[in-house]
Amino acid sequence: MEIAFKKVSKEGLDFSLKHDTISFFGKLYQKSPMIVLLKGKIEGELEHRCDRCAEDIRLRVDEKIEMLISDGIYKTTEVDGFVNENNLAVVEIFDGLINFDEILQSEIELYKSDYHYCITCKSQ
Repeated sequence: MEIAFKKVSKEGLDFSLKHDTISFFGKLYQKSPMIVLLKGKIEGELEHRCDRCAEDIRLRVDEKIEMLISDGIYKTTEVDGFVNENNLAVVEIFDGLINFDEILQSEIELYKSDYHYCITCKSQ
C-alpha cells in the first residue's frame, strides 16, 4: 500500500494495512512540506525460531511505532520550522510515495532481530 506524500495534511491521514497475521495502522501528520510524522501500531503474531534451541515459536507483537518520513534527503538541522527533538528514526523517500509495505517489513525485521526464546529456554 502506498500513499502520496503530498496527500498528508496537518490534520492527519489515517492508514491501515493487514499482512498475514500482522496489522499496521495509525495516522500520518504533515510537520513541514518535507517531513511527515507517522504514529502507528503493529499488532499480531509472527512465526519465529527460538534463538537458543531453534524450536518454532509464535511471537505476539504489540508495538507502538513513531517515526519521521522525509521527502528526500533528511537534514538534521531545522527544516521549515521543524526540529526532530525526540530523535525519532527517519525514513527517506525519493519517489513521493510512502510505501507502508516496506515500512512494515522493516519494522518486523527490526523486531525479530531481538532475542526471543521459547518457554523452555526462558525458564533455564
